Amino acid sequence: MYLLESHTLVFSAHSSSRYSLAALLGAVETDPRLADLHVVAPLELTESMLEKTAAQGRLIFAHSVMSTQTERVYHEVNKTRRKLGGGATLIAGGAHASARPRELLDAGFDYVVIGEGEQIFPELLWRLMNDQDTDTIAGVVSKHSENYPKPRNLPRIQLDDYPPFALDMNIVGPIEITRGCPYACRFCCTPFLTGGRVRHRSVESITKWLRTAVEKRGFQRTWFLSPNALCYGGRGRDVVPEKLEHLLKESTSIEGLDEVFFGSFPSEVRPEFVSKEILELLRHYVANKTLQIGLQSGSDKVLKAANRQHTVAEGLDAVRIALDCGFIPHVDMIFGLPEEAKEDVDASIELCHDLVDMGARLHGHVFMPLPGSSFENMPPGRLDDETRRVLGDLSRRKVLTGAWGNQESLAEKLAAVDR
Repeated sequence: MYLLESHTLVFSAHSSSRYSLAALLGAVETDPRLADLHVVAPLELTESMLEKTAAQGRLIFAHSVMSTQTERVYHEVNKTRRKLGGGATLIAGGAHASARPRELLDAGFDYVVIGEGEQIFPELLWRLMNDQDTDTIAGVVSKHSENYPKPRNLPRIQLDDYPPFALDMNIVGPIEITRGCPYACRFCCTPFLTGGRVRHRSVESITKWLRTAVEKRGFQRTWFLSPNALCYGGRGRDVVPEKLEHLLKESTSIEGLDEVFFGSFPSEVRPEFVSKEILELLRHYVANKTLQIGLQSGSDKVLKAANRQHTVAEGLDAVRIALDCGFIPHVDMIFGLPEEAKEDVDASIELCHDLVDMGARLHGHVFMPLPGSSFENMPPGRLDDETRRVLGDLSRRKVLTGAWGNQESLAEKLAAVDR
C-alpha cells in the first residue's frame, strides 16, 4: 500500500484524437489503482486552465499524437513548459509517438508510450504517482532510454480486457470491434502500429458495454470502428456471415438502442468483401444509408504499387452492388500516390465522374507520407492545377467531401521532417 500525493491527469481532448482518448481514459477509470487520480480532459490548454490545475497537486499531462497534429501538440507542450517548467510530467502516445519516439522526447515530453496504450498507460501513471521505477515498463521510453522498441515487438492486448470508452467521465466514441489488418497497404501505418494479425472484440463484450451505455448515459445509437467492417469475426481476409449476423442481431436487439451504424464512417469496407448477400444482411439490421468503400485509385498500376490487393473493377462492382442494395456508396480516393503518372490521374478523375454518374459520393484525399508506413519516405502527394479544379467543381456540386487542400500542405510538412 502506498500513500498517494494528490495527482491530476490533464489529457488533451482535441477532436482529432477523441477515439483514442475515450479508450485510454476508459482503461484509466476502470483501473482500481488509479481511483484517487483526478482526471480532466480539456479541449484546449488555455493559460487559465494551466493556472487552475497548477494548484491541484502534482500534474501529469498526456497527449495522443497523430502525425498530422504535431505542430499543434508541440505548441501546447511549449506553452505548458513555459507556464509550469519542470513542475509537470508530460506523456505522449499515439501513432506518431510509436513511429517517432525520439522526436517527441526532443520536443519536450518526459515519457513516450509506444504501441497499444490500454495496459501500458495506466501502469505508467500508477508508477509515477507512487514514485516507482518506470524503466522496466515494456513500451515506455524516456530521454534516458537507449533502445526504442517497435510496436510489433510488444505484447498485444485483448480488446475484451478493456472498455471501449470512458462512461464514468462521459467521454465516449465508436466501439472498436476490430484491431489489426493483414493487407499492409503501403500508404497506411496500421500494419506498423497494430500488426497483421486481426483481433476482434467479442459480441458479449460489445453488447455488455452497449447495455451499460444505454443505462448510464442514455445511448440511443452507436457506431463501430474497424479498418474493414466486413471482416468481423474472421482472420481479416474473408467474410464470416454467421459471425457478422450474430454481432448485428445481438447489437440491434438491445432495448433502448435505436440505431446501429456499421460500415459507414468512421469505418469502411474493402471492395472485394462486398457481395449482394452480405449487403442484404446489413440492410436488414443497420441504420446507415451510406457505405464507406475504400477504392483509392482509378489505376490498377497505382493500386498494385500501394499493395491494395484489389482492382478497380472490384471497386466498381462493390459500388454497383451497394446501390442495388439501397446504400449510397461513399468512395475514398487518394490522389498523388507514389508511381502515379498523368495517365493514372486521368483514370482516377474519369472514375470519379463515372462514380458520381452512378449515384455514388466521393471522399477525396491527398497522399501523405505517414511515419510508420511503407511509403513514409516517398515524395508528398501534389495536385496539378487541373486536378485541383476538378475536385473543386465536384465539391461545389456537393458530391465530393474531404480536406485535400489541408492534406497537401500537411504532406509537404511531413516530407520535410528529417527522417
